[in-house]
Amino acid sequence: MKIHYAQCWEDPRPLEGALEVTAGDDVISIGSGGDNTFALLLNQPHSLTAIDRDAAQISLLELKMRAIERLDYDRFVGFVGARPYRERERLYGLIRPSLSDGAKMFWDHNTAHLRKGIIHYGKFETYFRIFRKFVLPLVHSRETVQRLLAASSLAEQRLFYSRVWNNGRWQRLFRIFFGKFLLGHLGRDPSYFRYVRLDKVADVLHERARHALTEIPIRDNYYLEYILTGKNGHLEVAHPYLQPSNFPALKNNLGRLNLVCADLKTHLKSLPPESVSKFNLSDIFEYLSDA
Repeated sequence: MKIHYAQCWEDPRPLEGALEVTAGDDVISIGSGGDNTFALLLNQPHSLTAIDRDAAQISLLELKMRAIERLDYDRFVGFVGARPYRERERLYGLIRPSLSDGAKMFWDHNTAHLRKGIIHYGKFETYFRIFRKFVLPLVHSRETVQRLLAASSLAEQRLFYSRVWNNGRWQRLFRIFFGKFLLGHLGRDPSYFRYVRLDKVADVLHERARHALTEIPIRDNYYLEYILTGKNGHLEVAHPYLQPSNFPALKNNLGRLNLVCADLKTHLKSLPPESVSKFNLSDIFEYLSDA
């Protein structure tokens, strides 16, 4: 078993705005890296079920959940890898007694990844690390990356993108590295593209990258910062579950969260009618046929 996503790569803000979860809601959320499930938990639903058919993903979510429960904020962000920390294995020893047998078995066999910080452990995060370490330096220096991240306005971002960032090497290497073949084999899984009808995935992603770099303010784009640097510079504007101001509420609401390792269709068949009011189904429809 291996973790595909150690983080959630979908912005929680439109998710929260669309669902408008309240205290009366019973919510189902695809587990994945757990981040967006925790973001929904901040809205204090009546119940929140995180479901994933992948036992490795559920083990990750359970470890994050118990780390929130057992640790204070500074040790929590250090343990997961959002901040440097030297004693992650010792903290795991504090968390381990509260884990299920399956999660204990998984993490006991993956202590090397615990030492590195679990949010850096997934296949998708490793894909970005390869990009950051081996591809990006062929195009832009660390100084150029920092100049991009320091842009103070959209006008400045657009000018920097057109004059500096979007050079020929960026365009060529981007289309190779984020093409269907390498993305499928290094970042995701070839089977994930079974129902993708796009011929040139890299062209679509290049246009989306242009949009992100020129139409979205960079200063609070923690996804972009992580992809380019591997770090979360300012946790006050990081993913909601990592923000210090949200940590007490996360602790207080963990009793509303239930973890289920199962296929979604099978789990829904086991529930009474109308027992779920809202769903965060992530991108599972990418992997299904139209039928």
